Amino acid sequence: MKKNYLFFTIIIACVSLVNAQEVIDFEHLQYRTAEQLESQLGVSTENGADFYKMTYLATGSDGLPDTASGLVVIPDSELDNYPMVIYHHGTVPSPDVVPSNLNTDFAAYASFGARGFIVLAPDFLGLGTSRGFHPYVHRATQASATIEMLEAFSVWLENEDVRWNEQLFLTGYSQGGHAGMATHWELEANHSDRFEVTAAAHLSGPYSISGVMLDNMFSEENYLTIGYIPYVVLGYQEIYGDVYEELTDIFRPQFINDIEAFHRGEIDLITMNIRMLFTLNFICGFCTHPVQMFNPDFVNDMNADPDHPVRLILRDNDTYGWAPTTPTRLFYCNGDDQVPFENSILADSVMNANGAPDLSSHDFGNLDHGACATPAVTAAYDFFRSFLISSTGDSFVSQGDIHIFPNPTNGMITIEGIEIGDHNPVKVFDINGRLIHTSILNSNQLDLSFLKAGLYIIHFNSNRQSYSSRLIIN
Repeated sequence: MKKNYLFFTIIIACVSLVNAQEVIDFEHLQYRTAEQLESQLGVSTENGADFYKMTYLATGSDGLPDTASGLVVIPDSELDNYPMVIYHHGTVPSPDVVPSNLNTDFAAYASFGARGFIVLAPDFLGLGTSRGFHPYVHRATQASATIEMLEAFSVWLENEDVRWNEQLFLTGYSQGGHAGMATHWELEANHSDRFEVTAAAHLSGPYSISGVMLDNMFSEENYLTIGYIPYVVLGYQEIYGDVYEELTDIFRPQFINDIEAFHRGEIDLITMNIRMLFTLNFICGFCTHPVQMFNPDFVNDMNADPDHPVRLILRDNDTYGWAPTTPTRLFYCNGDDQVPFENSILADSVMNANGAPDLSSHDFGNLDHGACATPAVTAAYDFFRSFLISSTGDSFVSQGDIHIFPNPTNGMITIEGIEIGDHNPVKVFDINGRLIHTSILNSNQLDLSFLKAGLYIIHFNSNRQSYSSRLIIN
């Protein structure tokens, strides 16, 4: 197994920035008003936002200089400064379906921008303007592309009117959950002198590539998104160089033409997946067991050798074998049909065993992978909001002195720690961020029994503080 990472210092004439990344271009894509964002997203908004495509110097997957891209969202408001969210996108079908083209995960990063966060959304290497094939769910390059974007943007900010208040939040869904955790790990391990993570929420990610995901791939269970498997293999070959000598070392010959067509960019991931499902149905009698895709000798060798070279490569890309020191949440759904929820359960147990001081996982129920995204992203926003500070340094959100109970509830709740009669409205939002109820408190009790069972966000102001919390109604 080989790793060929070349670390270098970028020095450009007339630029006195050493050991810093540089913004090459900052292209304004569009502006959307608060009203436009609220109408499009269906969530409450606090401001409009500008969307920019940022290209920056980066280290390519081969260790050589590259030009990478990503999206930047900057809120339009009268605030002096803003917190920042780095949003890591999920799996995309082709290199041009990326945040900087405003055509993947738009609702996620736009909703953060519409609520007062600067948002960085890296495209990742091999996608957007970056050259080469995308090293899919590769821990190190996902982190490096993200951190180099953060470094370049922080330098760019020095000469702009926009101000970042140094609060840094990390999140991402699916592949983005894996990438976000990789970035989190790398920032805490090697960049804490420059960037301090305030909090992180990793969403439905395949954190256990060598365990949970491999077991799923080798199982006799139906799995419909089998295209992820050759995507991983091709991406790791791009980095390590010796995952295989021939693709038939890994896969049955019937799948090779479609995999190679995808690798050459002649078809996208969705098309490859559909074609491979048809082939798989013929091989195993109308089943979609992913293990039937593989060369049987490869499966036998992997099962016989716990230190098989490919197992070591997969292990190198697990993202849970550490302990974050900052508050961290893992949000997932137990009905996930693409990324098994056991990834989050395992990460929770290992990270807490390693000594994580504030990490927990939360299950949003029997939702599939697509449906799980909205409540997970909403919960990430709610979690981050509890750490916000204003431009004057006053607490913007505080949960320490305010308590809502019982939670879960049958409808009647008690709110302790607020002033009664200050005429501040209590607002209740659904999981999509839509305002569904407003009340003025005349006592510290509130009756919400008329609401349907489900997950809600409750929000109000008190004593110059703003409070948001998830509320579950049975």
